[in-house]
Amino acid sequence: MSDSSTPFGQAKYQVRLDWGAEGAERILPRAHVVVIVDVLPSPDGEAIATTLAARDLVVLAASLRNRTAVARRVRALQEERGERMMVAIVAAGEDTGGGLRFAIEDQLGAGAVVDALIALGIDHTSPEAAVACAAFEGLRHAATHLIGASGSAVELVGAGRRPEVRSATGVDASEEVPEFRDGMFRV
Repeated sequence: MSDSSTPFGQAKYQVRLDWGAEGAERILPRAHVVVIVDVLPSPDGEAIATTLAARDLVVLAASLRNRTAVARRVRALQEERGERMMVAIVAAGEDTGGGLRFAIEDQLGAGAVVDALIALGIDHTSPEAAVACAAFEGLRHAATHLIGASGSAVELVGAGRRPEVRSATGVDASEEVPEFRDGMFRV
């Protein structure tokens, strides 16, 4: 685990954001909750959660569909704790086997989660989280089109999975907040 005092650890911020398993390692020190954002159906988010399973962290799964429900869960955890929660948001991206591929759907999804957290007063964000939030805010009305036209979506549609892609773009369409327990995400 890296030292959160490094320039890329974002330690002084309540809401941090980075990409993939390697990015998670950078922003995890002193975090209480990890929110893994994986917008389109893929194994990348679950693989990241599996690497975090042995740590004393709450690991939640987020997407556009449940962004506000996830933010409410983080706020509830903060209220239970009685002090400020440090939130590590991890945009899953896509592990290509040769490195991490930036995925616009996860950029927009991570920004949507940050936007929902800010709306609930959890707003001390790192520059990385603020930029993702601004991307979501600025592109919110185009998000369905952009995600549907992304390389990941085109690949899924080509495999006959159009309904899954369409469903993934529904902002706040779900109240479920999956938490990683016993080796898998559970509601």
